[in-house]
Amino acid sequence: MQNFNQTPLNYAVDYARELANAYPYLSYFSEIWAGPNSQKYKPVNGKTVMIPSMTTSGARAVNRDKIDGVFNRNFNNEYQAVTMSMDREWDTLVDPMDIQETNQVVTIANITKTFNEFQKIPEMDAYAASHLAGFAQSFGTVDNTTLSVKNILATWDGYLAYMVNQRINRDRLVAYMTPNVYKMLKEAAGITRFIDAGTGIRNIDRNVGKLDGVVIKEVPSDMMKTIYDFTVGWTVGGSAQQINLLLVDPMAIIAPIVYETSMISAPTAQSKGKWLYYERYYYDVFALNKRRCGVLANISEPVLGTLNVTSVAGTANETVLSVDVKPFLGQKLVYQLNSADPSVTYGQDLSSWKDLPANGTVTVDSQTNATVALINTTKGAFAVAAGNATIVKGS
Repeated sequence: MQNFNQTPLNYAVDYARELANAYPYLSYFSEIWAGPNSQKYKPVNGKTVMIPSMTTSGARAVNRDKIDGVFNRNFNNEYQAVTMSMDREWDTLVDPMDIQETNQVVTIANITKTFNEFQKIPEMDAYAASHLAGFAQSFGTVDNTTLSVKNILATWDGYLAYMVNQRINRDRLVAYMTPNVYKMLKEAAGITRFIDAGTGIRNIDRNVGKLDGVVIKEVPSDMMKTIYDFTVGWTVGGSAQQINLLLVDPMAIIAPIVYETSMISAPTAQSKGKWLYYERYYYDVFALNKRRCGVLANISEPVLGTLNVTSVAGTANETVLSVDVKPFLGQKLVYQLNSADPSVTYGQDLSSWKDLPANGTVTVDSQTNATVALINTTKGAFAVAAGNATIVKGS
């Protein structure tokens, strides 16, 4: 008679597999979590994810009559280092008598399924939405147009025109919108609908699954906020604003997910005869520095970012201005000198301001205040953030 050897049941592997299958069905942002970049980039050094990028020079005309023998390196590569921060854990005890007395309703499988559907995946989606809006805010692609049935298509056309001008294929875009915005879209004059009359069944389908080649995803309003508190679970932050719409190129985002631990322990004396379940998961959402233009948001009241500006004495009648940010591709720093702190609003046109030199050195006359602003050059001179300092100049 052959002996039967029991092997430990690897619940963690089975659970991870089930969870991977659940994302496309439970997550509103499955294109982000399951995107090609999210699978490509993982932490390689502790919490740090290194994202490589490369630039090259352009081609030149061929000289058919000469070989000069001089060859140069015509490419540069660099790494964007980002640090993961959402290191989460969850655990629960399950008393065997609860399993028995609830007629198998209280089981680890049912408990973890409920946790995934109502806590874990919604938390991750809320985190993604708030960070996507934050990426748009910090780059300067937030629009505060009040959407209505009358203007939504014209506004939409403007969003797509911007994306295409940034060389983003519209077929890659995904639009996440609240039910109110989706309702406006369905009611907008100019929406063309195709009805299949060949089935003999009088079905009316008013869904807008795609618009101009862009996938439309309807997301609950409470999962489209700018600020959340993730202390325990996810709750909307007190000063949160409503995100009405997110237009995203998934190729501009990475969202690595790392499952470090997912396990179940049988009843023991230490657990007082109870089943113990524990899981820990690790994730985050980042924007690629060279593709920040691939995220656009409609938020009712975007807030101007704050720059920390310092002024130190330079040579005679000069001051050296420095700030605590480095512009992304598609941004630059500009400045203005005057006797008072000028008022700057998000999206203000600052085309009349001067470019801040790379070394920060500017000449000062009788001005006493310096204001530096970060602008989005892909939208003209669109103000994103600003800060000021009292001028200290060399004598």
